Parts: sequence; structure tokens; C-alpha cells
Amino acid sequence: MNVRTELPAGIGEDAAALVAALRNPALYPHPVQRIELVETHISWVLLTGDYAYKIKKPVNPGFLDFTTLAARRHYCAEELRLNRRLAPDLYLDVVPITGTPRSPAIAGNGAPIEYAVKMRQFAQSALLGAALARGDVGAGVIAQLARTIAEFHARLTPAAADASANTVALAPARDNFAQMLPLLYAPADIMALKTLREWMLREYDTHAGRFRQRCANGYVRECHGDL
Repeated sequence: MNVRTELPAGIGEDAAALVAALRNPALYPHPVQRIELVETHISWVLLTGDYAYKIKKPVNPGFLDFTTLAARRHYCAEELRLNRRLAPDLYLDVVPITGTPRSPAIAGNGAPIEYAVKMRQFAQSALLGAALARGDVGAGVIAQLARTIAEFHARLTPAAADASANTVALAPARDNFAQMLPLLYAPADIMALKTLREWMLREYDTHAGRFRQRCANGYVRECHGDL
């Protein structure tokens, strides 16, 4: 599939300057020997040794909008709230970053210019992907993981069984197509994506009753997005 190379405007000079400045170990209120930067499509994660600081990029890819400071603060707080449920020892706080992009301070005085989720750092070798590569994930680990997730889901409060709860799932799917279509330029690719969009809408309509029933039965819950 051919995609346009002229993508939307970048993250901005101030954001890039801030992340560069935060790679200075002297800025942190705890001992730091070295800093490693891990980047995802929506976040920067600064690994400092004992702690990791996740900053949300000021981007709007369609399925989320982090373009304002207020939004980034809100979603940092939401990440802390949601992820503490399964990892209370890892998700510690939301900390303000003050000062200026080129001379920032972690939890300093003055008005915040950014926010970060402060987490307890763990060894990258503890990630599931690394454990799989080592051959350390057997049937027992998978069974325990499944039990943990199932028990977690069972404890959550079901969404209200009303019609509005059934339309929420369709909005992100529509947004995906709205975001992707302007990036294409080959007529065949545009037609293929529009065909897929129409199929998706038909399938949603076909199974709308099942979606409503799942909500009525209490299966729609505030789970974990990454799971």
C-alpha cells in the first residue's frame, strides 16, 4: 500500500527540546547514572535506573488527542488510575515538569509545562517478550496469567446497560478510517480502504443486537487497554 510521505505536522520544537533536556541526569531528585530514552508512537519514556518517567507526545492520531497540556495531564492521571489496579507497586505518581523546555525541573516550583507518569523501573529482561525469547514461558505461566486477567475482569463494574454504551466501540473504528484515508494517494488503495470501511459498518449493523446483549449481560467493562 502506498502512503503519502507528507505526514501531519511534527511534535514541535519545544517538545523535542524538553525531551533532550530531560536526558541530563542532574535534573532528577534522585541519583541517576545514565538515562535511556524509549520512544513509542504516543510517548517518550525516560529510564533513569530506579524510576521511569513517561511523557505523552502532543499528538492526535485520531484514537486519542494529547495536543493540549490539560489533556496530557488528564490522561497521565487516567493511566495511573487504570494501571495501578494491576500494578500498584509500579505506577507511583503523576509529576509536574516546570521551568522551560530547555531548562526544565522535575516537580519544581512554578506553572507546569508538562506532566509525566512516574513509574518504578524494572529490568527489560522481565518483559514477556524477553521471557518468551529465553524459553521461560511455559504452560504454567500462561495459566497463571489467564487466571490473573480473568479474576481482574470479574472484579470490574459492568458498564450501564443502555444504548449509548453500544455505540462507543464504533467511534474508534470510524476514526481509524478517517485518519488513514487522507494518507493514501493510489486510487486502488483508496478504493480498497473504502471497501473495507463499508464492510466494517455492515458487520457492525449485523451484530448490533449481539453487542447490545453483551452490554446487558455485563460483559462491557473498563478493562486494560493494552490487554
